[in-house]
This record gives sequence, C-alpha cells and structure tokens, in this order.
Amino acid sequence: MIQRTRHLGEPARRLFVVVGALLALVVAMPGGAQAQDAGGNGPAPEKKDEAARSSPRHPSAGWLPRVRLDNDAYNFWLHPGHRSDEEYTNGVVLGMETLQAPAWGGVLGGGAPACLNAQPGDRACLSTLLFIGQDMYTPNLDRPPFSYIGWEFERPYAAWLYVGGEGRRVSSRALRTYALSLGVTGAPALGKLAQAVAHEISARYTTKATGWETQVGFEPGVLLGLRQTVLALRWAPGGVGVLDLAPSVGGTLGNIRTAADMGGKLRLGINLSHPWDPRAWRARADWEFNVSAAGRREYVAHDFSLDGTLLRTPDRQVTRVPTVNEYEFGTALRIRRLTVGWRAITRSKEYTTGPARHAFSQMYSAIEFRP
Repeated sequence: MIQRTRHLGEPARRLFVVVGALLALVVAMPGGAQAQDAGGNGPAPEKKDEAARSSPRHPSAGWLPRVRLDNDAYNFWLHPGHRSDEEYTNGVVLGMETLQAPAWGGVLGGGAPACLNAQPGDRACLSTLLFIGQDMYTPNLDRPPFSYIGWEFERPYAAWLYVGGEGRRVSSRALRTYALSLGVTGAPALGKLAQAVAHEISARYTTKATGWETQVGFEPGVLLGLRQTVLALRWAPGGVGVLDLAPSVGGTLGNIRTAADMGGKLRLGINLSHPWDPRAWRARADWEFNVSAAGRREYVAHDFSLDGTLLRTPDRQVTRVPTVNEYEFGTALRIRRLTVGWRAITRSKEYTTGPARHAFSQMYSAIEFRP
C-alpha cells in the first residue's frame, strides 16, 4: 500500500521566508496600500470575490497584483504527518486588479466612473480583476485505482485550468461582481504535471500519486458568476474601523460548476479599512490587523470534480450531496503596500461516500504598484 502522503511543510516555511523578505522591503517604501487577498476560482465561489478585495491607500493606484495558494498543507494546527492530501488538494490563483473598467463598464457598470477617476461624491465606481488559476482534486492516495474492489466509487482525479475576469461595481454600502472564466479540464489542465512537480520538490514529505490516468476527461469549460455583498454593519468610532459585517448572496453557472449560496463574513480588527470601497481608504492608517469569521450555505446542482464532464462519463462516479455548509476563520496583516493573510476553511460532506468534512487553508499576499 502507498504510504499516506506527507505534506509540504518545508515549502511552506520557505514561502514564509520569502514573504518576510518582501515585508521588510515594502515596509521601507513610502506610501501604503492594502489588498485583502488574491482572486480566482476556488471551490467556493465567493473566495474569488473576497480575494479580489484590494485596498490601495489612494485611488490613483493603478495595478494591484496578488497571489493565493490553497492547500491542506497549510493546516498549521495539525502535525505535518496528519495533514491530508486529498479532496480539494491544491489551488493556485494569480490575479491583477486595475481600478478601471475599459470593456464591461458601459454595459454593466450603470454609468459609474472607473475607481481610478472616482470622486467622493460619486455613488459608485468600477474596477476590473483579471486572473489565471488551477484547481486540483484527488481521492484518497492510500487507495490507488485498480488495487481494490470498489475503487471506481471514490471521487475522481480532476483538474481545472482557467483564465478569467471579474467586473466590480463598488459603493460604500454594496459590492456587485460579474465574473467569467474560460478553461479546460482533463490532461490539458496539467493536474498530473503540477502534482508531480510539487511532490518532487517536497519528496521528503510526499509520495507519488497514482491514478491520474483515471482523471475527469478533457472538456472546454465556461463559468459565469454573479455576487451581491452588502455592508450591513460597520463600527468605526472616531473614524477608526473596528468591526464590520457583510452578508452576501451569489451563484455560478456553467459546465464546471452550477451552484447558489448565501452567507456572511464578520471582521474584527485594528485600523480596519472599509472592506471594498477605495474612496474610503484615503485617510487610513499605514497598518492594520484583523481576524475574521465567515459561514456559507451552498446548493450545488453540478460539480465537474464529482459528476464528471457533460460529454463523457468518468471512470469514477460518486453521488453528490446537493447542500454543503462551509465555515472559515482567518487573519490578515497590512503594512503600507503589502498585505499577507491566512484563513482556514472547512466544508461539510460533498458526496455520500466522502469524508464528513474536509479542511484546507489559504495563504494570500498582495502588493500595490502605483505611479
């Protein structure tokens, strides 16, 4: 039997060293900015939306790059040997936000100006997020296919490689996002290659994954997304943010995932910035720290990583659970231009033969470049 995969503890420590070096460099720079985290198409639709909430110190900021890494290797409350390497096993998203809306603003922007040029009296402004990402899903790596009876009833190997964009209509009380992602599943999504490279780099903690030949097959993918988030509560005594609460409702439609959800997020912090409006960031402090908690209930009508593609039946088949609950806890720190953060996310059972719950974590970082 293959030994249980040991996770990427050493690469995680290396990443923190790199982030620490960047932090030291950025603290020495003049000016400041905040980006809450990175955008992308992770397993939870609002993760992309929340990840896109970047916060430049002044709306004259032009480009806001960010990165987000999802992996249960970052479940730091567990010993490295007890961190799983299955279910939603890895996600990488690279994003770039611009405070302009050159293409979509005239159609969906409601006449609002770009956030780059917005004035305090404008009711809303527009920005655009572009991203590229990859999501990977695997079954239990202790149980390779063809090695036991019933292997075909565990979740399939699956990968989704995509590019996309998100239009964002921002006001002081609400955030509405429109998203479009295009990509591929199957071998062209490079899941087998990405996992092999990661396991080779961290050979001390991992063993070879066996079974990618049974992955969900190739299919072009289209994913549409719509989300509305409202700032229901914000407490900022003396103009200094301490607490805010933002419920949201949204959904996705496509051959990759079709689902609807509702939930909310609570943040508590020091010097807490407005969660999404760049016009409110002009007079904020040079640093902030927050902790957060969120919950969400999701109804899933289709998930390619469990159901397979629309055009072909996968080698493995499972019975999907339509209603999934999710909760998360996280923390973030901004110092001038740089934001780093971490959040732990737990999802309830997603298919009848799956685990009762699965936890993974996100690490994200963002930095502002401005003229």
